[in-house]
Amino acid sequence: MIPIDLSGRLAVVTGGAGGIGRACCRTLAAAGARVVVVDINLPGAAEVAASLPGGVALRCDLAEADEVVRLVETIRSDYGAPEILVNNAGWVTYRGGIATVSREVWDRMLDINLRAPFLLCQGLIEGMKAGGRGSIINFSSMAARQGALESSIDYAASKGGLIALTRTLAREVGPSGVRVNAVAPGMITTDPVLKQVEGREESVAATIPLRRLGTPEDVANVVLFLASDLAAYVTGVVVDITGGQFIG
Repeated sequence: MIPIDLSGRLAVVTGGAGGIGRACCRTLAAAGARVVVVDINLPGAAEVAASLPGGVALRCDLAEADEVVRLVETIRSDYGAPEILVNNAGWVTYRGGIATVSREVWDRMLDINLRAPFLLCQGLIEGMKAGGRGSIINFSSMAARQGALESSIDYAASKGGLIALTRTLAREVGPSGVRVNAVAPGMITTDPVLKQVEGREESVAATIPLRRLGTPEDVANVVLFLASDLAAYVTGVVVDITGGQFIG
């Protein structure tokens, strides 16, 4: 087995108290990274951080731009420049046509899912460039790749914007040794997804070539690869983690 060693590297994971974020935090820490667990749910983030060697928990409401800016300042001043940034946190709403999306909901969706990752990238990228290496992993979605099936149009649009951000930033910072990639999970067994498909698990799984819903660990393993030197020549890509539900 080829070992993945992230010893000495600082990783920031947003949405770290939730299912996929928690799995990412634990997987990166198991490879040796020191992890800053960011979440609006500070007790949940603290619980995850306490289970990690040297883990740190920070609260941030990503819908509030000023809070995101303060988060960046705290990370830089108290912990230094991270080499890994996982923009996992997001907000999702389900189904309903375009007429059901209010301007307030649209703005909040883009604030959390697109503006916050942009501000985090903007605030932390210079430290990565100065160090000559770094890996940013942005969380898009299958909804952005094929159009939303279960989730809403505003969610799909926000995640599509993250793909454009990822590809453009990858071109900009590649010469500095910083890599920027995205993952696009499909139906993963997080609480929101399980609630949405409750009673339909078997029929949903039947639409997936691998015949099962994914797990948070399935996603975290891909994040680990992209964060590591095994992906040293990979940038600007979107990795679909859908069990074959989306093939494109």
